[in-house]
Amino acid sequence: MAELLAEGYRRLFKGKRFYIVMGVVAAIAVLFTLLYHFINSMASGLIGGGLDEGIPADPLLFEGIGVMPLLVGIAAGMLIVQDFRNNTIRNKVIIGHSRIKIYLANWIVSVTVMLIYLAVYLLFVIAFGGIILGFDEFPSKATMLNLLHVLLIELAMTSFIVFLCNTMKNVGGFVLSITMHYVVDMFSLVLMLLNKHPKIQEIISEAVPTFQMSLIKNGYDEIQKHGVRMALFMLAITAVSTVVGALLFKRSDLK
Repeated sequence: MAELLAEGYRRLFKGKRFYIVMGVVAAIAVLFTLLYHFINSMASGLIGGGLDEGIPADPLLFEGIGVMPLLVGIAAGMLIVQDFRNNTIRNKVIIGHSRIKIYLANWIVSVTVMLIYLAVYLLFVIAFGGIILGFDEFPSKATMLNLLHVLLIELAMTSFIVFLCNTMKNVGGFVLSITMHYVVDMFSLVLMLLNKHPKIQEIISEAVPTFQMSLIKNGYDEIQKHGVRMALFMLAITAVSTVVGALLFKRSDLK
């Protein structure tokens, strides 16, 4: 496993894609901050410069969670798919590496990418947003709990990205992984519209990662009513997608 991880991290940090996407993550944080500052300036101008309180930086902490799976898919998903395209995966199996360990190594590297990008985004928001806009409640208990919840959502989405790229083993898996956010959102919305039962709609809204993102963004300053259940849903998605993905990869044909 150590050898597989070392090789995975070497390819990750040696490539330009990882750093280019990291730059995009930082740019998103800066651009959102400037946008908020612009909105505050416009609002202040419209009411004659008497604006006492503008939009604080607190909501910025959660603005980037929607685009994060796309960026993780570009950096980590393509890395996995390239292994299949170059027959690197097959060579790893031939020299004696376990398929389960190969899958888990890909998962660990991908989760590392997600953690780094999430940390970069939050650091830029806290530093740049804190200076330009200031914080209203951060770091309150509710905000910190919601940030922890964001981590679980991103973990679930990253695990599913690894699942798609390892099971489909081609560019199609990569494309599906980076569009997964929108695909899942669309089908879940259709399912909610078809099923009018309030309890079913509530469960769908809490079980689907993209819907959870919306709930967190809209209620970032309050503790989620069913936060524990929502967190368990994300942990379940992470566990199931990883276990099923590893088992399918173990039985798949690499020719």
